[in-house]
Amino acid sequence: MPTIAAPEKILVTGANGYLGVWVSKLLLERGYFVRGVVRTKEKGNAFVKIFEEKLPTHVKNIEYVLVPDISAEHAFDDAVKGVTGIVHIASPLTNLVQDVDFLIRPAVEGTLGVLKSALAHGTDLKRVVITSSVRAVVQAEARTYTEDNWAEDAVKIVEEKKNEANGMYIYGASKVLAEKAAWNFYEKHKSEIVWDIVTIPLAWVIGPTVEDPPSLENIPSTAGLFYLMLVSNPMWDAMNASGINYVDPRDAAEAHIKALEVEAAGGERIIVSSHWCTWQDWRNKAAEYGYFPKLDKGDPKRGADLPRRICSNEKAKHILGIQFKVLPDTLKDTLDYYKTRGWLAEYEA
Repeated sequence: MPTIAAPEKILVTGANGYLGVWVSKLLLERGYFVRGVVRTKEKGNAFVKIFEEKLPTHVKNIEYVLVPDISAEHAFDDAVKGVTGIVHIASPLTNLVQDVDFLIRPAVEGTLGVLKSALAHGTDLKRVVITSSVRAVVQAEARTYTEDNWAEDAVKIVEEKKNEANGMYIYGASKVLAEKAAWNFYEKHKSEIVWDIVTIPLAWVIGPTVEDPPSLENIPSTAGLFYLMLVSNPMWDAMNASGINYVDPRDAAEAHIKALEVEAAGGERIIVSSHWCTWQDWRNKAAEYGYFPKLDKGDPKRGADLPRRICSNEKAKHILGIQFKVLPDTLKDTLDYYKTRGWLAEYEA
């Protein structure tokens, strides 16, 4: 499959989201043209404004298209025309909504919608990169997971319990079903197309943001949740004893772009994760650095005995050449940014 290189045009769905903005930034910096998919004109204008401020010399290479409903028929027909690569990130994020249809239908139909439009109108297309989640990989058993694994337990539980299932299982099922739908579609139509696909089960994205939110309430996505966890917001404090597979947003964005560019990535499922850690590990490292002495660091041993469901990143290292940032790197950059914004001033000496 021909490789993709600048200055080709890349379609990024969910472009104004936390990861979408990072992917768009790296693409622009490398000389690509970016067509972002957003739901409203207001979000599109805000998306462009980020790069007017951050990358004024590159903003001429960015545009956006409106797709109000990613699960609608033919939603992406116009969006895919004239692009050589697609990075499909848009999907319901939250694992807190107890509604199977709310999460699963748009996740599956949105992914299939992109591929159906690509099949019908992607005459210049070379590759589609689809963001999944490590929740489509890991199950309950504590061990190391690879790209051969699927979270079939989540699908089974949701089939049995419907909306009574835990939100994490509903989210996991949505990711399994959307990713498998993509692979089934690709295999069914492989003889009709000249492009290929890559799926990326992505770890929990934690780290700096590209945009400068006007306030704490505007920190996007998991970046905002990380702040609440760090300062022990009562709503989230119970999660500090839980474990996650994490990745820095800069590495996540780099992996998506490499998945477009590296020929060997075509047709592969590639886990993108730095390593497994607990939320308490972030607090412990903050204390070790001496940041914000008035910040409640919690019990430093909390979560130490948790079962570890570790996602291997060997394939990402081997195929994509990613050298992953580790927790101290991400934490320092993030806390330094918070400090410049004054967002943790009440926790300083």
